[in-house]
Amino acid sequence: ADGVMTDQPNQRRVLFVEDDPALRISYERFFRPRYVMAFASSGAEALARLAEESPDVVVLDMRLPDTDGVELLRRIREARPAVPVIITTAYVSVEPQLHVLDLAHSAYLIKPFDLDELGAAIDRAG
Repeated sequence: ADGVMTDQPNQRRVLFVEDDPALRISYERFFRPRYVMAFASSGAEALARLAEESPDVVVLDMRLPDTDGVELLRRIREARPAVPVIITTAYVSVEPQLHVLDLAHSAYLIKPFDLDELGAAIDRAG
């Protein structure tokens, strides 16, 4: 809402942090009409994109090649305390760890999930 996105002012900016190429393609195809998207496939890239793109919502896969998802979530929180983060993971066991660390997140989806479900979570976030 800071005027940078004059072309599509009503679309949310979503940063997808996901290293699975097939899933990234699915996200891009499915959400192209709805959101302005940025993608990162590693923790380092995610933090760079976070700074560059100022997303409205971050969709964070907890398994990344270069970093632990919980550590990355902590760093996202430090950089942008208010940004909603939607966590995606194949592992149910991560959730208690997040509660222990008290790292706020807006939604938590276990893979495989429905893209409609993710869209609804993005729309509700923030």
